[in-house]
Order: sequence, then structure tokens, then C-alpha cells
Amino acid sequence: MLIGNSSSTTPERKVRFILYQVGKDVRVTAQQWIETQMARGQTQRMELNENSHRNNMQQFLNFAGAN
Repeated sequence: MLIGNSSSTTPERKVRFILYQVGKDVRVTAQQWIETQMARGQTQRMELNENSHRNNMQQFLNFAGAN
């Protein structure tokens, strides 16, 4: 996956965790993307929404104690 160009900042992987309560349980949803800033300040963003990305995040959440 390519994002940005030679004048861009180093791409950063970012994750947003959204927590919400369902009864006595707490559910977590995660959104992932890669972001870089172009030479003139424009931010370029690419969503990470393929199944492999979702599976990796689920494994991380399970490791962190998710049920």
C-alpha cells in the first residue's frame, strides 16, 4: 500500500477505539487508518478496513482481555 510521496511526512498508523455500554457489558469498536501530511499541509488518509486488518485488531483486543 502506497500513500503520500517523497515530500510527505512518514505515514502513521492510527487507531480510534469507541467504547459503548450494552447492559452490564462494554463493547469496543476500533477504526484503523494510515495518515500522512503532504508538503503543502494537506492530510492524506487511507482506511484500513480489509478483513486482515479487522482480524488483526480483533486478535489484539482478545489479547488485551476482550471476551
